[in-house]
Amino acid sequence: MPSTKNKKRIVIADDSKFWREKIATVIARGGHEVIAVENGVSAIRLCMDSRQPVDMLVVDLIMPGVDGFEVARYLRAEQTSEKIPIMAVTGLFKRDDFPEGPESQGFEEIVEKSSPPDEFIKFFNKCLYKSNRSRQPAPRILVDLPAEFRQNEGQSGRCVISNLSATGAFLSTNTPLEHGTEISVVFGLPEGPSIRTSALVAWVRETNGGKKGEPPRGMGVLFRRMQLGLQTALERFVKDKLVQN
Repeated sequence: MPSTKNKKRIVIADDSKFWREKIATVIARGGHEVIAVENGVSAIRLCMDSRQPVDMLVVDLIMPGVDGFEVARYLRAEQTSEKIPIMAVTGLFKRDDFPEGPESQGFEEIVEKSSPPDEFIKFFNKCLYKSNRSRQPAPRILVDLPAEFRQNEGQSGRCVISNLSATGAFLSTNTPLEHGTEISVVFGLPEGPSIRTSALVAWVRETNGGKKGEPPRGMGVLFRRMQLGLQTALERFVKDKLVQN
C-alpha cells in the first residue's frame, strides 16, 4: 500500500455499475482514493475542482450524453485540467482502431476492458506516473465576449465569455446554473458570424477567484450539436487569435 504521500486521487467515469465497481476494486488495491461516477459531466466537474485536485481520470469511451472523447477534448482545453492524465477504457474499440495513437484523442492510453488485471495495472501506472508528455493541450484563448444563455423553458441571462476553445467556454455570470443543465448559448465573433449552439454546464464556480489566474464566478460549458459551418468559423477564430498572440 502506498504511503500517504504517494496516495493519489483517481476518478473513474463509466455508465456501467459493473465496470465502475470492477475498475475501482482493482485501483483501490493500490491504496489510492477512488471516486466513481456514472457520467462524463460529473467527471469534468470533479477534474475542474482546483480545491480537490484529481491525479488521474479513467473514463469509458462510450457513455450516454457526454462520452469519453468529449470529456478529454474539454479537459485538454482548460488550464485547470489540461495536464491531468487520462486513461480511456473501452469494450467496443481496440487500441489498433487509433493508428495515430491515444494521444491524438487526448488520452495517455486506451485500454480494453477485457484486459487482465495485471495488464490493466501496468497501463494504469504508466499513465499515472508518466512525465514529460509530448501531447499538446487543445487550443484555448482568453477573450471578453458578451453572450446570452437560456435554459430550456427556464432561466436566461447575460454573461461574458472569458475563456474560449472550439469545444467549450467559461461563462462569467453571477447566476450560474447547476452542472448537467442543458442550455443554449449565443455570442458573436468579432468580424465573424453569430454563434448559436447547444451546451451542457460541465462545472460551476460559485465564488469569484481569489488567486491570480483563477476564473471568476460562472460556469464552464461544453458545446454540443453546433452547426458545421459555425464550428469551422469558431475553430478558425481560435486559431487566428493564437497566431496573433
